[in-house]
Amino acid sequence: RRHAVDASRRASPAEGPGEDEDDGASRIFFEPSLYHCLENCGSVLLSVTCQGGEGNSTFYVDYRTEDGSAKAGSDYEYSEGTLVFKPGETQKELRIGIIDDDIFEEDEHFFVRLLNLRVGDAQGMFEPDGGGRPKGRLVAPLLATVT
Repeated sequence: RRHAVDASRRASPAEGPGEDEDDGASRIFFEPSLYHCLENCGSVLLSVTCQGGEGNSTFYVDYRTEDGSAKAGSDYEYSEGTLVFKPGETQKELRIGIIDDDIFEEDEHFFVRLLNLRVGDAQGMFEPDGGGRPKGRLVAPLLATVT
């Protein structure tokens, strides 16, 4: 009986749900996840990567800025939108405006978050979730920091 308990302990992590890196799903994430710019830079360009998978799906992923110590409207321009990765595309960029207010401030930061991944076709028709293996997933880092 003790051997059965030990065997089940060894087997359970592999059988449980997890993010198998080789499950055939495309992975979408920020690369890099930390960006630096001066207040007078005008804007900052962030990169989002789509890696792995079969390369035959279109992915729609939303993004939005979130306040940290920097505040939308006074330190940076609030932004939200949707990035579209067509089959074979591996890199997308998004630009966030930085507001230079000529007031001395300590270093501040804000965030940009990836969320709401959808799978569709090139015409924008979303595929129903068939209950099978996912075609894509958002993986860490889902949050980029801009300082």
